[in-house]
Amino acid sequence: MKCRAFYNEKRLDIFLAGLTGAFMLFSLAACAGGNYGTVEWNRELDDAFVSYQVLPDHRYYITGGYGAPSAILAIHNDYLLENSANLWVPVPDVDSSHVKKWIDNLSPEENFWEGGEFLAAYILSPNGDRVGAWYSGQRHTTVQFMEGNRIKVYTPDLKPAFGGEDKEAMTTKP
Repeated sequence: MKCRAFYNEKRLDIFLAGLTGAFMLFSLAACAGGNYGTVEWNRELDDAFVSYQVLPDHRYYITGGYGAPSAILAIHNDYLLENSANLWVPVPDVDSSHVKKWIDNLSPEENFWEGGEFLAAYILSPNGDRVGAWYSGQRHTTVQFMEGNRIKVYTPDLKPAFGGEDKEAMTTKP
């Protein structure tokens, strides 16, 4: 009996090791199969955002609330944003007054991320080409490139308290 129990345990160990190895191989293959870009922090781009400049030939999107978004995204017209979950809100015909409203409504008390300030970054393709811009208090995001010049940019974590309404609307007393 002891011999049979040992045999079954050894077989189970081999099976579990094989299953774990297959899972790890599958996970690595899934990650390696992606076509990912990066973000590159840039002080000049940050200055452009805080001086309310609009990037030419870019479509703008926001997430986290119109009045004080948790991120502003600008994607070059040569690319299409993959937004099937509707987490990014397109903002047509953006001008400096839109950017001014968003930037002026962002302040440290609404920034719940570690960095304490909103910063701008260029979105880079896997080849290092600039394809857009990101402005947020969250320092990290995932940028995935797909066929047909489609790009998927993950939204930052949602802010827990500030709902994105205008500060004036939030502080005005009846």
